[in-house]
Amino acid sequence: MGSCMFFVGTYRDNEVNADHAVFHLINKLEISNVPTTKVSLTGLDQEDLNTMISDSLCLYPRICTSLSTAVIQKTKGNPFFVLEFMQSLVGRGLLRYNFLMKRWVWNEAAIRPEQCMDNVLYLLSSKMAALSENVR
Repeated sequence: MGSCMFFVGTYRDNEVNADHAVFHLINKLEISNVPTTKVSLTGLDQEDLNTMISDSLCLYPRICTSLSTAVIQKTKGNPFFVLEFMQSLVGRGLLRYNFLMKRWVWNEAAIRPEQCMDNVLYLLSSKMAALSENVR
């Protein structure tokens, strides 16, 4: 009876170079005729992100276009980062539910100049910094 192994390796293609150990491993596996499968994940595109935001806010997609445009510029469509960014907008009052209008509203003028966050780590560390000292 043969032996089996299941290995999952992940990396961000913009953070590793061709000489990284993961590529050496993949190359050795392929040379040894070990079946490998590569899956490349990308961020949401503008249309899908707009659909996700409009569904989440229960608004027509055409109403959410300006918000989703700003969000995709900040998150590059990374679904996890989109969620964290949207939650940060709510937490800071830049996206809020207006009870008189009975819908979600946002401050586009305040969202657009937001610092462009290059990774999730920045946003999460900002959230941690906002916690009280004893919680951190």
